[in-house]
Amino acid sequence: MEEDLEGRVSRQFSGLYLTLVSVMVGLVLSDLISQIHDRMTLWPLTWQTMRTWLQISGTGLAVLSSWVSYTHLGMLRNRLPTIWDTLDASLVLVTIPLNAAVGRADASAWFFWAAAFSVLGLTAIRINVWQATREPALAHLPRIARFGGPYTFLYLGVPGFALTGVLCRLGLAPPWFQLGASLMPTIGAAVVTITFMREWRAAVRYRPG
Repeated sequence: MEEDLEGRVSRQFSGLYLTLVSVMVGLVLSDLISQIHDRMTLWPLTWQTMRTWLQISGTGLAVLSSWVSYTHLGMLRNRLPTIWDTLDASLVLVTIPLNAAVGRADASAWFFWAAAFSVLGLTAIRINVWQATREPALAHLPRIARFGGPYTFLYLGVPGFALTGVLCRLGLAPPWFQLGASLMPTIGAAVVTITFMREWRAAVRYRPG
């Protein structure tokens, strides 16, 4: 009887986790849209409005990229849940203060929160793959989180965005530099998603021996 109950819960866990992650991501995107409507100036095009457009694009695509990683790793789960699964899914909420920093005259806060997003994004991925190894069939999965893998942009983003935030705070970052730095999350989100999907498919098809 206990084995039947454990099997039933394990089978339902993946769907429950995907629902939780999707709700969290929907909340974050809804907050971003609300911030855009309430306070952001998007026209005419100036250095600041162009930076705002890039910050919106980078933040939104980073959230969607997170959803891809969360859901595709979550689909592989077939076990009893732990508290780590809830913590892992909740880390996507770090994007809410990042949303609040989009479009501000002082760009330093956005870059500092982008660095925080990179740190917590790596934490979430490492928790995710660590939990995945609870299943013997997924013992090879941690390679996805390595430096040089799909999430290399996050590893580089921690010092990169933090340094950019410091330069902005000190008034040492010219508008063109801020614009280029604001473009990086858009490019990074696309690269992370594409490389992750390629390695995820290889991991799913992997057959030991």
